Amino acid sequence: MAGRKKDTTIRGFVALDLDTVSVRRIARVSDRLRMGSGAPSAAWTPAAKLHLTLKFMGELLLDSAAPLAKAIGKFVAGKEAPRLGTFGLDAFPSVAEAEVVVAELSDPFGDVAALAAAVAKIANKHGCPPETRPFRPHVTLARLKRPYDARRWLRPELAGGADGCSAAAVALYRSDRTEDGATYVSLGRWEYETSGG
Repeated sequence: MAGRKKDTTIRGFVALDLDTVSVRRIARVSDRLRMGSGAPSAAWTPAAKLHLTLKFMGELLLDSAAPLAKAIGKFVAGKEAPRLGTFGLDAFPSVAEAEVVVAELSDPFGDVAALAAAVAKIANKHGCPPETRPFRPHVTLARLKRPYDARRWLRPELAGGADGCSAAAVALYRSDRTEDGATYVSLGRWEYETSGG
């Protein structure tokens, strides 16, 4: 809202954090792309910031952050981690006019989409507007300096090894803008129990 003061709102998002092994796998894909022939000028996501966004909140009222975190934690508690599919390379808005390069999740079981829908419902109850775009589960790898035809660059084989990934936790983050992009501050993180199998 126009009348909201900057210090009463935060930029926030709910993320599905991958486990350490999975982050390494996605980071290797990112490295292959960055060092590959035809790689354009881009701002690359560091491994420590790789995540799958479930719900982005442009402006979240500061007073809503704690109740939202509590509600998400209550929802995640005791639930099994969503089953993940394989990651493939894609770009937004399109590969032919790429601006953002992503590792997009196939989500064959629909677990991640169902989790995102549940999180969105909780967020809406805490004042976050509904998302108008369809949910596409992905990890952002790079933001290109200018639109680029990436059809030759984003070869499917470069995503090799980005399968068998696992989710570690759901987290609510505050995103603080910095000169280098953004710093993520955890406002709540709820780990899934590992089944060992």
